[in-house]
Parts: sequence; C-alpha cells; structure tokens
Amino acid sequence: MATLSLDDPRFQTLKVTEEDKDKEKESNSIDVDKSLYKDKNKIPEAEEDNEISGLTATTAGILSAAIKIPEGFASVTAELFDLGGGKLLGIPDISEKDISYAVEVEKFFDKINPFEELAEKRAVGKLTEAFGQIASFGTLGAKLSVKSVEKIAKKLIDAKKSNKLVNPKSSNLKKGMDKADSLNKLTGAKRYGVIALGGAAGETMVVDNEKIGTFGDLFEGGPTELDRDVVDDPSEDASRKLLNRLKFGTESALLAPFIYGAGSGIKALATRGKELAYSNSKLERGLDKLASAFRFRGTKPEEIAKAKQIQTGRKMRDTNFSEEMVSRLDTEIDKVFPEFRKFFNASSVAERKQFLKGLDDLLFEGDLTKPLDKNLQKQVLNTIIKRMGADEGAVTGSKIIDILGKTRKEFNDLLEITAGGPGGKMDLPVGITKDLRKIMGNRVKNYIGNTFEIFEDAESGFFSKYKPTKDSVERTKSLFKRYAAKNKNPITDLEAEGMVNDIVKQVRKMDPSKDTLPTFAYQNLSKSADDAYGLKTFSQTLTKDLPGGLKELRVIGKGSKVFRELFGEIEDVRHSVFEGMNRLSTTARKNQLFDEILDADQVAKDATKTDTPFGQRGFFHDSPLSAKRAFGPEADVVKMDDYVKDYFKEGVLVNRLSGTYTTREIAEGFTNVSKMQDFMRGETGGALGKSFSWAWRNLVLTPKAGAQYAKTILSVPTHIRNFLSSGAFSLGNGVVFSDPRLFARAAKEAFGTVQVGGPRTPISQEKYRKYLELGIVNTNVRVGDLRNLMKDVRFGEGNIATDSILKPMINTLGKKTSRAIKKTGKFMQDLYVAEDDFWKILNYEVQIVKRGEKYAKAGVKKSTEALEKEVAEIVQDTIPNYAKVGEFVRAARVSPFGNFMSWPSEVFRTGGGIFRQIMRDLRDPITGKINPITSTNPMKSEGFQRLLGITAATAILPYGLVKGAQALFGVSNEEADAGRDFVAPWSKNSQLIFTRDPETGELYYTDWSKNNVYDTLTRPFQSVLTNIQQGIEDEEILLKGFMEGIAKAAGETASPFISESIYTEALADIFVRNGRTREGYELYGENTPTGEAIAIAMQHLTKTLKPTTAPFERTIKAIKGIPGKGPTMYEVPYELAGIFGFRLEKVNPEKALGFYLYDLRQGQSDSTKLFTGGKFGVLSGEPKTPKDVIERYFVANKQLFKVRKDMLNHIKNAMTLGVNPNKLEDIFEKRGIPKSTLEELLSGEFDPFFPSDKIQERFEDISRKTGQPNPFLGAEGTLEAMKNLLEIQNLYGDFQLDLEQFLPDTQPDGQSALPPTPMPNQQVVQTATAMPAAGSMNQGLTPTENALLSEEEKQIKLRSRGLA
Repeated sequence: MATLSLDDPRFQTLKVTEEDKDKEKESNSIDVDKSLYKDKNKIPEAEEDNEISGLTATTAGILSAAIKIPEGFASVTAELFDLGGGKLLGIPDISEKDISYAVEVEKFFDKINPFEELAEKRAVGKLTEAFGQIASFGTLGAKLSVKSVEKIAKKLIDAKKSNKLVNPKSSNLKKGMDKADSLNKLTGAKRYGVIALGGAAGETMVVDNEKIGTFGDLFEGGPTELDRDVVDDPSEDASRKLLNRLKFGTESALLAPFIYGAGSGIKALATRGKELAYSNSKLERGLDKLASAFRFRGTKPEEIAKAKQIQTGRKMRDTNFSEEMVSRLDTEIDKVFPEFRKFFNASSVAERKQFLKGLDDLLFEGDLTKPLDKNLQKQVLNTIIKRMGADEGAVTGSKIIDILGKTRKEFNDLLEITAGGPGGKMDLPVGITKDLRKIMGNRVKNYIGNTFEIFEDAESGFFSKYKPTKDSVERTKSLFKRYAAKNKNPITDLEAEGMVNDIVKQVRKMDPSKDTLPTFAYQNLSKSADDAYGLKTFSQTLTKDLPGGLKELRVIGKGSKVFRELFGEIEDVRHSVFEGMNRLSTTARKNQLFDEILDADQVAKDATKTDTPFGQRGFFHDSPLSAKRAFGPEADVVKMDDYVKDYFKEGVLVNRLSGTYTTREIAEGFTNVSKMQDFMRGETGGALGKSFSWAWRNLVLTPKAGAQYAKTILSVPTHIRNFLSSGAFSLGNGVVFSDPRLFARAAKEAFGTVQVGGPRTPISQEKYRKYLELGIVNTNVRVGDLRNLMKDVRFGEGNIATDSILKPMINTLGKKTSRAIKKTGKFMQDLYVAEDDFWKILNYEVQIVKRGEKYAKAGVKKSTEALEKEVAEIVQDTIPNYAKVGEFVRAARVSPFGNFMSWPSEVFRTGGGIFRQIMRDLRDPITGKINPITSTNPMKSEGFQRLLGITAATAILPYGLVKGAQALFGVSNEEADAGRDFVAPWSKNSQLIFTRDPETGELYYTDWSKNNVYDTLTRPFQSVLTNIQQGIEDEEILLKGFMEGIAKAAGETASPFISESIYTEALADIFVRNGRTREGYELYGENTPTGEAIAIAMQHLTKTLKPTTAPFERTIKAIKGIPGKGPTMYEVPYELAGIFGFRLEKVNPEKALGFYLYDLRQGQSDSTKLFTGGKFGVLSGEPKTPKDVIERYFVANKQLFKVRKDMLNHIKNAMTLGVNPNKLEDIFEKRGIPKSTLEELLSGEFDPFFPSDKIQERFEDISRKTGQPNPFLGAEGTLEAMKNLLEIQNLYGDFQLDLEQFLPDTQPDGQSALPPTPMPNQQVVQTATAMPAAGSMNQGLTPTENALLSEEEKQIKLRSRGLA
C-alpha cells in the first residue's frame, strides 16, 4: 500500500498550515476571554426569553404538525417540479426562472407557521411535532392503501355482476376474480403488509425527515443515511430531497414488522390471556409462559390464584386475632403479677407459672365446642382476687375470662369450618360432622398443648441455644441407666450423659413448624435388638377409620414427664392461644380454599359449550382424556395426588382432588415455593446443593437481608419518607379531590385502625381483620420482600406462623435484652406496615362511600359484600400490594442484585391499573365505547377524578415544584442545567428542585424523585426527554436523542433489578473496584497501609448493616456548630428538612470536578486502548492490515474527542456556577494535571492521540515474529494526514471527520490502492476551521457573542472564521 501524506496534491484542500493553527488559537482566545470568563450572573438578553413551558411546547408541536400536513404534500409536489416534472404540465423550466419551487414553498410555510420555533425549543414539543407528522402521514397512507385494495376488489366484483367483463370464461378473468376475492378478504399479516407499505409511502411526505433522522444517520452509515449536503442546482437538490424521503419511508417499512410483532404480542396477552396457555401455537404458549413469570397468578387460572389470595388473607386475619388476644392477656396478667416486670422473685415466678398453667387448663378443659368450665373459671377468679383485691381483681378476672371465652369460640368456629359448617361446604352427614369436630377438639388439646422451650429458642438464631436444667438432665440420665440395667447392659454416668446430649442435639435440629412433638433416635440398649437405634416420640397415635373416608387420629397421653421436662415443656396459655389459632386456621382455611376452587371448577364446567375455548372448561377432571378435551391436545396432563398431598398430611381433611387430572402448570401452582427457592433453602440438590445453599444463604443473602432491614425497618428517616411519600397514591387515584369531610373522616378511621403500639379498640380490630380478609392491608411490598428473604435464608426458623413476624436482626445472650430487641424490632416493622396501611385504608373508605352513593343514585343494586369486593380489588390494582407480585420478581430476591425489586415492578403494575380503572369508569356499560361526554357510566366522574389525580401526581406536581422553586429562588434554567451536571450520579435523571442560599448565593438541590412514588413510572420518559433536549442544544437529529434516551430509559427501568444490592455494592467497592466506590470516591489507595485498608474496608461493609442515622447526626452537628468532613458546615434548616426526606444538598462543582478529572484520565487511557488493545486492537497479535490501523486510529481519536469534549462541558458548567479560572487551575493542579491541559480545553483545542515510538516498535516486533508486513508503515502517511485534520477539530463543535474519506480501496487482486481523491465537504472544513461554539447562530456568532460584542468586534470575529 502506498504511503499517504498531506503533501499529496489530492489532499491540498485539507492541508492545514501552522499559520492556520495560530489563527485558530487567536480566535479561540477571543471566545474564552469574551464569553466563558464573563460574569456568571450576566445573562445575555438574547437568551432571557427563550424559556417556554412544556405545555406550550406540546401545544405548539400539535399545531405545527397540523400545518406540516399540507406542507408535506406541497413540498413533494414542488420537489417534483424542481426535478423537471413541471414540464409535463407546461410550467416553465426552473433553470429559466432561476428559482426553486421547493424553497419557495418552504418560505411560504415558514411565514404561516409560528409554532415550529416554539415547539422545537423543548424536547416534548419537538417529539410531539415529529410523532404528529409520522402518525398523520403514516395513518393516511395506510388507510389509502387499504381503500385502494378494497376499491379494486369492488370494481372487479361489480364488473362481474354486470357482465361487463369480456369473455366470462377466460382463465385470466378467473385469476382476476380470485385476486379480487383474496384482496377483499385480506386479514392478519397480509392485510398488515398492505398497511405497512401504505404507511411507509405516507411517511415519505414527512416534512422534517432530515431533522428527525434515520437509523442510518444514527450509525453514521448504511443505505438509509440521509444526504444533508445542500446543492445549489435546484434540480439536483430536489433529487437529493426526494431520495431522502424515499430512505425515510423505506426504513419505516423495514421497522414495521418488528413493531407489528411486539404490538400483536401485547394485544394477544391483553385480549386472549386465558387462551394463550392452551393454544396450538408454540409461539403463543411460549409468550404466555414468559408473561406468567410476571403475573401474580403465574400459570394458575385466575380463579385459583384469587382463591389462594383469599386464603392468605383469612389466615392473616386469624393470626391477627391470636396476636390481639395474646397482647390483651399479657396486659392483664402483668396487672396480676406487677412485680414480675420490676425485679426477680423466685416465688413470684413459680406462682405466675402455675397461674399461666391454670389458664391453659381452663382454655382446653372439656369439649372445645362448649363454653368454658364454670368451676375452673371460679378458681382462676379467686386467684386473681386474692392477689389484687375484690374490686380490681373482679374487673381483671372478668377481662381474662372474656379473652379466653372469645378464643375458645374462635377455636369452635374454625373447627366448624373444618368440619364443613359455616364457611365450609363439605357435604357430610350431621353425625359425622359432629364427630369430626369432637375429634379435632380433642386433637387440638394434645396437638397444641405441647409447646417446648427447645423449639422456642430456635427463634433466637445461631448464637442462642436452649440448655436443659441440671435436674432434668439428671432425671433423664437416670431413666437411661434404669433402662440399660433392665436390659442387663449397664452404662456409665458419662455414657448416659452422652445419650442425653445426643437427643437434645437431634431435637434442636427439628423444624417445629413441621414436627410439633420432639422425635429422636436413641441407642437401643437391648442386646438382642435388630436395630442399633430406636425411634421415640412422646406418645402413641391411634388411627381409627370413620364413615365417609374420614380417619380419627387420637394421641394417647402426653408422654414421659422426664422428656417433657428435658425439652422444657411450656404450659402457658399465651402460647396455646397463638399456636392453637394458627394451627386450626391452617386446616380450616385450607378447607375453604378447596371449597372455593371446586366451586369455580363446577361453574366453569356448567358453562361449558362446544365452542368454549380450551382452558375455560373446568380445572379438574376424572381422566387424562377428559383433561385433554378440556385443555387441548397439547396440554401436559398430570394427576393431582402428588401435588396436593402436603395439604392433607394431617389426615383430618378429605382430599377431594384425589384421582383428578389437570395440567402440570395448574398442579404446580399448589406447591408453595419454586424449585429455585427449594434449592436455595437447601431442601433439594443433594449434599453438594446443600453446601452451596448454606454458603450462598450465609455469605450473600443474610448480609443482603440485614442491610435492607437496617436501611428500611430500623431507619427512622425512611419511616418518615415512607409515610409522607405514600400519600401520592391518594393523589394518583384522585381521592384527594373528594369531599374534604369524607376525606378527613376516612383519615381518622385509618389512623384508628392501623396496627401499631398494641391492640386498638375491639371494633377497630374487627375492621382491620376485615381489611385483612379483603387483601388490602399488611401487604407492604418492601416488608413482603424482607419477610420472604428472611425465609429464604432460614433466619431463626421457629414455630408455625411466626414467619409472619420478622425475626430480630441481632440477638444477645441476655433474655431480657433479647426480648427488648424483639419488641423494638416488631414495633418498627409494625410501624412500617402501618404507614402503608394508613393510605390503603383511607383510599378504601373514601371510594366505598363514593361508589356506593353513585350506584344508589343510578339505581344500580349492589350488595355490601359485592361493593366491598369491588373496591378492595380497585385498591389492590392501584396501590402496590405484595400479594400481586409476580413469581419471577419474588424469586429474584435470592440473587445478589437489586434492592426491593418488588417495589418498582408494583409501581409499573399499579400505574397500568390506574389507567385501566379510568377506562372502566369512563366506558359506557351499554355501548362499550369510551366517550366521556355520552357515557352513561355512573362512575364517569370517578374516572375523571382519577385521571386528574394521576396527571397531577406524575406531571403537574413535579413540574410545578421544580419550576416554582426556580422562580422563587431566582435560579435560571442555565444554572439548573449546569447544576444537574454536579449532582450524584443516581440523581442526574431525577426531578431536581433547585434553591439558592439568599446570603451566599450558593446553589442547593433536593432530589424530588426520592419522595415521588411514581418516579419509577415517569423516569424512563424523563430520560428520553432529557436526551432529546440535549440533542436540541447540540443541534443533533431527533432520532439520536430519542434512541439514546430510550437506551438510558431501559437502563433506568432495569436498574432496580440488575444493579448491585446494598451489601453487594459495598463488596464490589472493595474487591472489584479496588477501594473505590461506584461514584468514584476513594476509600483507600495503593499506598494505604494494609492494616488501615482492611479497617476501612470492614468499616465500609459494616456501614451497610447499620440503620440510617446520618440525618440526625448532621442536625446535631448543625445545632452545635460542629463542622462535617473538611470545611463543610451544616445548616439547621437544611438538615431538619433531611429528616423528613427533603435534605438540601449543596451543588459543589469544585468537588465534582475532581471526580470528572479522574474520568478524564481514565477515558484518555481507555481511548488509547481502543487503538492498541482488546479483540479489535491493532497490537492484539492477529494479522492486521493498514486499513485496520486507520480504522482503529479513527475510533480511538473519536472517543478521545468525546472524552475531552465532555470534560470541557463540565468546565463550562462549573464556570456558569461561578467557578473562576484561577480556581479551576487549583483543582487541576491538586489532581496532578498541568495547567496547560486546562488551557487547551478552554481554547477548544484538540490534541489527538498518535502512536508513540514504543507502539511503533511493537508493530515492528509483531511484524518480525509473524513474518507479515508492518501495517503501520502502510498507514503512517494517512495517520499523519488524519492527525493534522484532527488538530483543527474544535471541542466547542461536533466531530467533523468521516472515516470513509481515509479508507483505501481494495483492487480485484487484493492490493490496496490509494484512497480516491477526496472531495471534502467544504462545510466540514469551514466549520472545523472556524470552530464555532456549540449553539452558534446562522450568522456564525453565538448568542453570547451577539449580546456582548460590539459591531466591530463581531466583524473581527466573523473574519477570523472566514465568514465575513
């Protein structure tokens, strides 16, 4: 390959002399002195009035798009005339008139369209204008295409009917008729093809195709890249414009199939959701499978999913009842034994323990289906009066007996449901029902009456272990010795003690939620025994068959007292109430679940007709064939028995699904956890799987759970923010626009009902239990994630149902301290849930009154139960609810990524739920049309209020706060934009409220997005608009900003799911980022002593597990006048606001520039590596050609240009905020970067990378080793030519070089030839030479120069740029 240099005559037009460079430097010095260094507070008049509102820009965009519709037709016509089409109509040739019809049309419409300029100043206006044009022309083209096809078909059919066609027997006629018929019946993809092509043809009319751009423009190459080089000759320019239109329309046609496919998939899910799972199409079944991962019902039919959700609500209701009764008992018992809480007294402890046993006996004495025993009531009452006196004792005793009576009645109600009574629907004879209730009652007394301390201490986790008393150990040892002696196989005292310790270890490992009685293996001391070990439980269980397939299981006795004492038997009525309720609830609510599922199954079967779609013909069938007929031939049919056996393992309930068949997906829906969760919990996977599970749970998930618990449940500022920000759900649902009296009444109701600080009034408790059954409370999304994460890590597994109470994160050895920690932890969790429940109850109470009144006014009869269910479902669908989280998102919590992933997924779901509810309330119930004016829907006004609410919450309120604060504190848009450059990385696309200190003039900001619950929903759109706005300022095509915004929006949306969790991020800071945070903050450096680095790392990790206390610490420092890190002084008002989630952060460009300088160094290094290293690097060792070297050199310098241009933008923003040049020099020097670098950046000079001597030597080494020609030698001349051109690129403008201009041609024989004589774009050369600042006006001067320079200075500036 021949070597190129700028001396080549073909490059003379591009050659840059030293004189040219000197002129550039002089020109740039004027720019810096006159523009950048001017007083930051002086805003040029030309820029003062250019701010318009988003609403104005949107309106202007709509109006401008409307005007551009006729302009599109006129422009195309004019361009055709310019091309010569006018001759056909006798119009004079344009060459004769020396005019361009297209230009004249453009001038005309510019005069009558004042809206274009307004629209294009804001991203939302420009986007509206572009979409308005594309949608209008595309729709018009599509409709015309379909109508044309229909018209042709109609003409052919009419001609046949009237016998106007020649030769009716002609084969051509038959083909024509077939074609007409096929055209007339076009549907699906074929019809879509006509629409797509017609739409693409219509889009060629779009006026602003060159402003919008194509993907060819985006990738800077390809057949659809638009030609923007204006040609003087009107005819040639018309050809260029028409070709651009064709490219624009062609791209639309190429993209349409993908858009159509995505749209079809979404439409199928929305309209045929229940049918897709049973479709004959694998694609549709796959689509349903994918969607099922994000649906709360998963693969289950909706009826079954809802039944399971109701079951969960009922169980929570029962748990709440037991917790209330235990809490009330605790309060009254403390009155009887007040000294127990104050000081330790052995006799008092023993008396109290006996009293609790007496209450336990009273609760379980006799038939549980009958009232409490009168004699035992008197004994209890006498004991209380003896300790408290007659008056107080009578009151307290009455309360305790009332609590036990209510509990016993609740036991009886649950037994009746289990036996098929009220709420249960088993069709059993009265005698069997009565027997079953009695059996269950007897079983409860033994089943529940055995509670042991060894199980209770399982809750204490890893550090706390139950220790039997010395007396109980000695008695058990004696038992084993007697047993050994009886079998003539005596054992020593030490051996007996070993046996005792062994069985204690075994029972400790048991899961009390699965095994209520301790079971253990012990050494068989009988010499003739076949087995070395025997298995022992406390008691014998007798089984007796009853009519109807029922079984009676009777536990005989409580077993050996020795073992009961060894394991610490608890005879405490409080334990019995809690455990009894929850065990009975599990059985009774399970029975109701199957009642409702089988009812839904029967309803579906009764409604089945021949055309009923697969999947809607019932769920459970008596044979595989019947199931196939119901679900379709592709269904994977399985037998239900194995999937539901755990539901019936107690032997109490009748398995009415036994022997039935259904699909595997429905059957698997009856298992409680996914296979992945089973594996992570160590319940599957063999020894290796259990080892991996143990390591993963303890090393990854436990710290993750601890960090999340600390930063939410234990963080007071988070509680405040949680409560205040959740109020937005009332705004988003339009509830705040209700009658203020109704709103206040509902708020009072909610406040009195939420569960925090102990039980509320009995009436409030009953209301709360109703809310639980309806599924609208105790569904906090973050707490739901934490509860399940705690289950995944098997943190402190204890008795059944206690998983619903989050275990304390830390335990101590002292029981009183541990109890206090548990109480505090539960209070904080209850408070966090209550903050969420308050707004849900308020929304429910307001809506049930309003909807009830509107139904009554419209004459629509609605039962109370139906109305409650309707409103509850609205609340569930419009406010985040953990019960509705999809299985995939739930399961993803076991990954090291993401923090509370369920929250963003629920915000997206409920955001869609709000819009669906708006449509339901506006849709006419008769016609099905959505016409707000003519609709007869009685809920129409509710739909309008909800629409207003969500608009206010997502757009009006945030925008009003941002712009209102700017106006109030005198913060210009220029300052706000510059300030955004220096905020935390996670806040750059947030809604920032800027304020100014009235005394110092310093800029502050608060991140409103942190307090905006709908930020997850709006942030993607904000990212798109921000990038489009940046494109407007940089004069880029719309598509570039739009696609970059879409990419960032996708990243923002995915961030909660793929970003590092709190603890994982801290680990990555140490082990991945080598002591530096993700934001660039250095924890420790290479020269930090090892011991100090380890200490810093441990402190960094520990910090993630500590509750957030910084707002309080800063407030105290502010009050005391104690400085923070460095010279930072805290201000009391700002720090107090931080406690409520509105902390004002100082915009600190000087500090932020330090991080950006680190990015500059790293970016420059990475740019060089693009040339030398990596897979595509020229020094990778693989054979390279001169063309490869040229390409990589171009790529490296283009990236380097971007890195330095970004740094220049940061500097400009800092200067906008008042950082003067001297301070900039100090910042650079502190970072070890020379002053000359700052000067180069400010002047706009670009110093390109060029391969060093070492790199050139490396080329030679590789050439010698491989025997291949040195590619650098073949490319060196071109690189030098490129380097000279790169040196006149200006950082204030865009990168102007085109790679294609420097690449060699390849001859047929494989030899590279010289590049063709380049015909450089004079506009590029002129722009590169002139180097105007970003945002230059048409006359070649920036707005700032126009405002500040005199006329003489303006002429000098223009001459220096070759424009005068």
